[in-house]
Amino acid sequence: MPLVQLNPGSGDWHDVKHAALIVWKASQIPDVTALQNDLRNHYMNPASTTIDIHTGINQFRKAILVHNHETIVIAFQGSADDEIHKNLWTDGKGPNWWDFPYPVHINGNRVHCFYLGMWNGMKSAVFSALGDAIAAMHDHDMVPKKVIIAGYSMGGGVSTLAFTDIIEHIRHSYGSQASSPQDWASDHTLGSLIQHLTFASRGAGDQGYLTLLNNLYARYQIRAWDFLNHWDQTQHLPPYHFRCWRGHRYILPHEVTHQFGAGFGPLGHWIQGYYQAAEWMTDYGSDQVRSAYLSGYA
Repeated sequence: MPLVQLNPGSGDWHDVKHAALIVWKASQIPDVTALQNDLRNHYMNPASTTIDIHTGINQFRKAILVHNHETIVIAFQGSADDEIHKNLWTDGKGPNWWDFPYPVHINGNRVHCFYLGMWNGMKSAVFSALGDAIAAMHDHDMVPKKVIIAGYSMGGGVSTLAFTDIIEHIRHSYGSQASSPQDWASDHTLGSLIQHLTFASRGAGDQGYLTLLNNLYARYQIRAWDFLNHWDQTQHLPPYHFRCWRGHRYILPHEVTHQFGAGFGPLGHWIQGYYQAAEWMTDYGSDQVRSAYLSGYA
């Protein structure tokens, strides 16, 4: 089956805006209680919850889980200013200065070593927070209707390595592979339940890894989209052996981005600009946002 495409108009942009808002707010508000209160005010829902997720190898949190009504968002954050160089840590290396770097693989496919370490460091915390959110819904006779995996820049790369584990955790804990399967998580509902939405995602795997990931998206008809400002300069930076060839990458053209220069910053990369562009698309829509792979941009 083909990969799911973004529909024309503004309908699909509500969830994109929601994902971008959470990643942007998380980058601006380091204290989780203050972040939770800010999001509660935004949603006008005092029961909304926000959970910090740490990796154990980064100084600050690198993800949050937000539960609001019947929607769960797992948002992976971008790099702090003093972490930008870690995007280049693609290979593993021993503890000694003379140890040679070595490529890291998952099932024979090469992946980004540091991003994988980040995901492995927070995996159990993500699954625990997801279980708590689902249990809270059950306590109120609700089930999840949307589980959005979101990421920005470095966080987009981490989410790429996390996605398969998250969907398989849902399938085996609640869905078709569970001992007591629940309808909301069955294989035939995953396409409406789960989305993978990223912004200027960094590459995290080789072509073999991303081919398997794209096959997973296609099998369950997952909405898997990355959004890229047409003048985002970070896409020209190394490493060059990993690219974001996953799902559909949609290029935000000048028509959409020109009024948000301050939000995008000097390199066209800040998450605030991506949120502002998604908000504009939600309100006005545009037929100028097209897949890089179908339009020949990539």
